Amino acid sequence: MTKCELNQIFLGEVASIQNYGAFVRIPGTSQQGLIHRTQVSTAHVDNVAEVLQKGERVWCKVISVGEDGKVGLSMKHVNQGNGTDLDPNGVELQRDEQRRKTPGTAQRKAIQLEAVLNTTCTKCGTRGHLSKDCFMSPDGKKYELIPEIEEQESVPEPEPDSENVVAKKVEKRHKSKKKKRKSKRSKQSTDDSDTEDKERSKKKKKFSKERKKHRKKDSGSSSDSSDSTLSGDVKTRKRKHSEDHETRTKKCKHSKTKHSD
Repeated sequence: MTKCELNQIFLGEVASIQNYGAFVRIPGTSQQGLIHRTQVSTAHVDNVAEVLQKGERVWCKVISVGEDGKVGLSMKHVNQGNGTDLDPNGVELQRDEQRRKTPGTAQRKAIQLEAVLNTTCTKCGTRGHLSKDCFMSPDGKKYELIPEIEEQESVPEPEPDSENVVAKKVEKRHKSKKKKRKSKRSKQSTDDSDTEDKERSKKKKKFSKERKKHRKKDSGSSSDSSDSTLSGDVKTRKRKHSEDHETRTKKCKHSKTKHSD
């Protein structure tokens, strides 16, 4: 490369780094081109030394050639991986030049509320807000803000008199006595209830024992009566059997006397 032409792309070596940019050696010539810090990357760069180092090889594009021989280079319009041109038509370059010429247009203007502040509200008649933002009721009633409640200063309590102290002690004694009485009454009531329960259980046990005895007696009497009835039946049977035997013997005697005749 004997001469630098616009929109040419080459792989150059970083010769030196300054605060405002980096100088790159152009291959084939003894010239050096300047990469301004605004042309290093699409992002904002404050310190070029954080991005580039001396001796590093980068892809550059010639964006300007001055009459005095100064060459302006750019890195952000070239793909650093393969060296392809990212802005072949020079659209991004023109935008950058316009931003340099008119730096104020890029910055957003601060929002001013002078028109709103100078207006008067139709509801309340005060300035500084619109009627749609007014908090006044249609009846014309005005509401004031409640003042903040100031913290009450801690007032030291007066020392108690001796009479008050004595009265409090007496009240405490009366209360303690009442509590003791209540506790005694509750204990007595519980004891009485326990004794009543015990007596009831004893009565139930006695009643159950008596009932068992009566049942045994009734069962014994029924067994005796049954035995007596059985013995009476046996006797009657014996009697019948003896009578039958006597009648049979008599018949036998009578039959013998007949045969002898």
